[in-house]
Amino acid sequence: MEGRLLATAAQVRALVESHSAGDEARFRAAVGDVLDSAGRKGDRAREVEELRGLLDTRRASARPQTPAAPAPPSAVVQPRGELAQVLHVALPRTTLADLALGSDVMARLHRVLTEQRHADVLRARGFDPLRKLLLTGASGTGKSMTAEVLASELGLPVFAVRFDVFADLPAEDAIAKLSLVFDLLAQSRGVCLFDDVDALIDPDGGERSRSRLRDVLRAFTGFLDADTSASLLVVTTNRPQLLERPVLRRFDTVVDYPLPSTGVVQEVVLRRLRGFDLSAVEWPRVASTASGLSHEQVSAAAALAAKQCILDGAAQVETSALLAALRERRQMLKMAP
Repeated sequence: MEGRLLATAAQVRALVESHSAGDEARFRAAVGDVLDSAGRKGDRAREVEELRGLLDTRRASARPQTPAAPAPPSAVVQPRGELAQVLHVALPRTTLADLALGSDVMARLHRVLTEQRHADVLRARGFDPLRKLLLTGASGTGKSMTAEVLASELGLPVFAVRFDVFADLPAEDAIAKLSLVFDLLAQSRGVCLFDDVDALIDPDGGERSRSRLRDVLRAFTGFLDADTSASLLVVTTNRPQLLERPVLRRFDTVVDYPLPSTGVVQEVVLRRLRGFDLSAVEWPRVASTASGLSHEQVSAAAALAAKQCILDGAAQVETSALLAALRERRQMLKMAP
């Protein structure tokens, strides 16, 4: 054995793990440890120095790399047969840059994306990435859009499940279709959006209706618990207080979406009206008038003000136009049942 560069089992393991994880710094340290051991033994000194030179060259040429999201598929095939009634497949193009959310929510979404992009590294160390998400908050706060963003950032399709259709089906049919959905997730990785799980909860319905929906919700909870696919499962609700604790325990994380703050209102308008001159806008007045409105409602008001600007031939979007549009949206909410 004399004269050979031999590594211990621990050193070999460190080399393999660091290379698999793409951890350049740890890999170089592991190689250096092997060379140090060989150098101390005085074996093959010239080869040791040559290898040190190669290691230095690798260190000098190494550059930090950010994992790139895979390119999205070029086309999707819509489901047929039993699934066609309850499932729609899409390739979203909405990115994180299109979202205007509070810093806490954005930080949580970045965490999900980071864990998904390094899923193999986490699993190699015995951990699963965040995958089953419950998003709570009022309508129009960005919950459904989040599923599209996660899919776009990860280069995956969105499988949008229509819970409202499930709610109108006999329990046996609904459960059978749910089973098909989860079979699809096991075969084709994607982001599955189960939008508005409240549709399976009818506190105002008759006992027969409540019993049927409880059966469907119980089946959904079981499918959710048993799912071990690589797909992301995103469930949204406007009324999390209606969900029982056994349902909540099935999720890896719960993210609450509040109504937009003052800063977020401005971000929503800026993103919606890219390319418009907003230099004259009095943001404190806009934020105050928008208080209590959702992201969706603020965005709709911004679009209304921009269209008025275009039709009037105005050079700028004026504060007065934004305020009028916001008040109109608020009036519409008052008229809604």
